[in-house]
Amino acid sequence: SNNNSVMGNTVNNNNNGSSILSSSDNVVTGNTANNNNNGTFLEWSTKNTVTGNTANNNNNGIILYSYTHNNTVTGNTADYNAISGIYLYGSSYNTVMGNTANNNTYYGVYLDGSSYNTVMGNTADNNIGHGIFIDDSSNNNLVTGNTADNNNQNGILLEYSNDNTVMGNTADNNVHGFVLIGSSDNTMTGNTADYNNQNGIFLEYSSDNNTVTGNTADNNTH
Repeated sequence: SNNNSVMGNTVNNNNNGSSILSSSDNVVTGNTANNNNNGTFLEWSTKNTVTGNTANNNNNGIILYSYTHNNTVTGNTADYNAISGIYLYGSSYNTVMGNTANNNTYYGVYLDGSSYNTVMGNTADNNIGHGIFIDDSSNNNLVTGNTADNNNQNGILLEYSNDNTVMGNTADNNVHGFVLIGSSDNTMTGNTADYNNQNGIFLEYSSDNNTVTGNTADNNTH
């Protein structure tokens, strides 16, 4: 289904609050989707806009799943979810911008096998896991202007992901601010990582040929 507007609905206690499957050019805006398996679920879908929705207390707040490309996810609130606030799996060329993903059990924003995405200007604070997690060959993403503070694990973690640009983010008061594990050829510049319990910036386990320049890492324990 194409060129639809899904607007101003309350969809609670379902498998998916709202689902977009094999569809394009739809707008999902101003909806409340709480206490579902997934708040908003997109699969095999392109050029959709998900904006101004609330997706709290689900397993995942907003999920872009499998070949879901060229979508815009902006200005949503995805808090207190059991897994992730915003989750991209096998999805590329999306823009995730200006969202709030706080107090989730695992991750605020999670990219899994998802490349060429822009993650910009989001707030991912107070998550029990990581604020922003770029994982499993999520390559060539731009992560910029985000805040990932006060998470119980890491502010921003790249694991087995290459050729990403991490620029102008803040990751304070986490265990580690920024972590690269088995991740190479990334650029990390102009970030702030202060008052973390261990390291401000930590590269480990075969993280090679990365460029780390112009960052601030003050008052960390290590």
